[in-house]
Amino acid sequence: MARKAAVVVWARHSRRAETLAAELGGSVRNFYEQPLKGFWLTGLRYLVQGWRTWLFLNQERPALVVVQSPPVFAALVVALWCGLSRLYGCRAAYVIDCHSGSFYSRRWRWFQPLQRWLSRRALVTLVASEDALEIVRKRWHARSIFLVDGLPSLSPARGSVGSEGEARVAVISSFDYDEPLSEIFAAARMLPDVTFYLSGDVQRMPPEMLKQKPTNAVLTGFLPENYYSGLLSNVHGLIVLTTEPHVLNCGAYEALAMTKPVVVSDWPEMRGCFTRGFVYVSNTARAIASGVKKMLDEREVLAQEIMTMRTELVTKRQGNFNEFIELIEQKTL
Repeated sequence: MARKAAVVVWARHSRRAETLAAELGGSVRNFYEQPLKGFWLTGLRYLVQGWRTWLFLNQERPALVVVQSPPVFAALVVALWCGLSRLYGCRAAYVIDCHSGSFYSRRWRWFQPLQRWLSRRALVTLVASEDALEIVRKRWHARSIFLVDGLPSLSPARGSVGSEGEARVAVISSFDYDEPLSEIFAAARMLPDVTFYLSGDVQRMPPEMLKQKPTNAVLTGFLPENYYSGLLSNVHGLIVLTTEPHVLNCGAYEALAMTKPVVVSDWPEMRGCFTRGFVYVSNTARAIASGVKKMLDEREVLAQEIMTMRTELVTKRQGNFNEFIELIEQKTL
């Protein structure tokens, strides 16, 4: 894309944002004030991140800003800056990359009127599920495109994390509200010969959940990029589970990128998007354990199916991505 683009994220990390920035030929900037982490400091953290975002946009002056939401306040800051951008000698437009939390999280549902208002003024709102597409188009009356994640470009694998144990699986986790951790731990107890590696910041795990951890579950903590790639490379398969029916987990795309079989939650949107190489289970301990056993027993066949699925997904996504690029070029001339 000829025009200068920037992707803004108020989070420590976003694989989708990194991939999208690379496709647009732009840069991604993460704003997250770790020292201000905590519920009572959220307001102050958002103020600081908003100020830093404004300074960044003033310095870079991109013609297009893609902003991830939630939090919706990141989109609000970007929308305000774009509205005033002519005062800074440029004319900028914004795109909202609206993640599932905007629609289904109890925390962010209260801000949907603001999200709707911002989406109506954006060039377009990108969504990662067909259900969200219906909401934005029919309820919010805003322009929207369904764009699944692109295949991530992972860092070179490094380290031995995930290499201990005869049978090894990685649970892609952030210890968020929609992850059935109790059921995963119960499934691990049913499979004592399988080592379960759980990624993610351990500080986010509820203390009562930590007490349930079985001996064959290993908490890796939040890993640097190379070591996270190493974890994915060293295990025999991945586990990506959610209790939210309309979420297409980033971990599923990482499985495709690494050509790893994966156990995922059995929801219609997941089945519609990923048709090969995936083992679908209900979020119960017995079903998860059965799915992990099936994945390990059939991992060579499933890995071949994953390669086919990867090619199909890239081809299917390209049409929607081309529509996105054409819209940007039309509206920013």
